[in-house]
Amino acid sequence: MKHHFKKNLILILILLFISGLSFIFRQQLISFFQLKILRTKYIGISGLYTPSNLPPEIKNLISTGLTTNGEKNKPIISDIVEHYFTENDNQDYIFKIKEDIFWHDGKRLTAYDIDYPLPGLQVTPVDQLTFKITTQTPFAPFLAYLNEPLFKNKLVGIGPYKVNKTIYRDGYIKQLNLKPLDSSKEKIIYRFYSSDRDLITAYKLGEVDEITINLLTEEIKTWHQTDIKASVETDKKYLALFINTEKINNKQLRQAIAYATPKTKDKNERCIGPISPLSWAYNPQIKEYEFDPARSKTLAEDNLIISEIKLSISSPDLLKKAEEIKSSWQEILNIKTDIVIENRINQDNYDIILSYGGIPTDPDQYHFWHSTQMETNLTKINNSRIDKLLEEGRQTFDLQKRKEIYLEFQKYLLEESPVIFLSYPTTYFISRVK
Repeated sequence: MKHHFKKNLILILILLFISGLSFIFRQQLISFFQLKILRTKYIGISGLYTPSNLPPEIKNLISTGLTTNGEKNKPIISDIVEHYFTENDNQDYIFKIKEDIFWHDGKRLTAYDIDYPLPGLQVTPVDQLTFKITTQTPFAPFLAYLNEPLFKNKLVGIGPYKVNKTIYRDGYIKQLNLKPLDSSKEKIIYRFYSSDRDLITAYKLGEVDEITINLLTEEIKTWHQTDIKASVETDKKYLALFINTEKINNKQLRQAIAYATPKTKDKNERCIGPISPLSWAYNPQIKEYEFDPARSKTLAEDNLIISEIKLSISSPDLLKKAEEIKSSWQEILNIKTDIVIENRINQDNYDIILSYGGIPTDPDQYHFWHSTQMETNLTKINNSRIDKLLEEGRQTFDLQKRKEIYLEFQKYLLEESPVIFLSYPTTYFISRVK
């Protein structure tokens, strides 16, 4: 026994020394273990996605564009651009990118890599770091469009995270593993599910630790070890009633319907127009059409030319809100309202649609409201004054003058009432408390 002890004395002393160090530096070792091994964030996403249509929050981790959003969503150059200037009456934009920018595959970013697949643009390299982008006509919102992240070979980017594994199922991304370039940051694994129901089930089963949903049920509120944060997002989309102005072509009747429509009393959630309150071009002094049954009836007295409305919705999630609206219209205006759930709403033949509208970063809303935009002008509004303002807004580069144009645009759009703005959606961020 004594011989065996002497034989292994050195090994025993080494083990005792290591144990002592482990005890002294136990907290540092625990932190190191958590950082290197345990620090992986599992996030669940609802929806079907390919590399070309990933959510912006994911794309912006993997790469970056030539511009980004500054104060009040004004476009400014991103960290990859040294400087830029314009020529030829704001039709030529000359950019110089920084020298130390590399793709995730290790190759340097050069002017020859720049490719924005936007119609009417021509990209011409000048040298390795300088290139010119030419627009067919002067286009004031141009810089805002350059915030789209740059990619090559689908998912090779230049952002703080690189893609190191992609799993597909039936042509769509099932899992996306992101590795940070900064080793002090945690890895992120995104897992994708076809519906909110599957997303919630995945959270229950422990497949993911973070999810984002738009509808908070009573069951979710009772979940243990779960943190729930609510956020009203005023810069992405809004809930509204889109009116077919070719069918309901009387402005006073549209206004009567607007006043008869119940709206949220929460000022943070309330949406009054198509431009985000975070934008430099937002007009807070436009008609709000607060719920006013008396005003609605007065307007309808000489203008009630319909007795029945079909209210279309594309999702059962909007059914409760649609029922509330239906009840109000029938009670105040005596308009028979039929709610129809349609997977694909015929945009050429509808009365009113309850749906979400998108909010672009730039206040340019030409595609949504100009009379020539047959495919994207959902309400079919045709107003020469609105058309003129939208045209001028695209061609005016002086920011103050451009702001005045969009303040006027919002005023006249709300006066015409092709859409009844209701609210901004509340997003719920749900995470597991460990």
